[in-house]
Amino acid sequence: MFPLELANAIWLFVIIFMIHDFEEIIVVEHWSGRVEERVKRLNRKLGYLIWRFWKVNSYQFAKRDIFIFLVASCITILKVQFMESDWAAVMYVIFLFIVLLHNAIHLVQTIILRSYTPGLYTSVLIVTPYCIYLLFALR
Repeated sequence: MFPLELANAIWLFVIIFMIHDFEEIIVVEHWSGRVEERVKRLNRKLGYLIWRFWKVNSYQFAKRDIFIFLVASCITILKVQFMESDWAAVMYVIFLFIVLLHNAIHLVQTIILRSYTPGLYTSVLIVTPYCIYLLFALR
């Protein structure tokens, strides 16, 4: 049922998640310029929360993503090194659920704005299915 060896599947997740981050980095600057007025017309608090995250240029966004990449890589290294450990399994499953929550936020923002948000396509088409695949593979 799972054609990839589990350790390889876990390593591959970092690459898949970075593809998602690349989608965000590539489009964030252009996207934020296009939807600024739409965001500002939202409920003040909700609009502020969304805008505070997305109103950055690609360089600033890439700096954030370096941190995310380092955290994801460290968690992945620990999981692969301690494959049979319960604590590593729990840590990795929590990490996957945080990624799924992140993807859900993409969907919610898209629904609220009635517009594409950076990272939506890869989160729905690649990252979420792969997270689910890994959760099944880990059980």
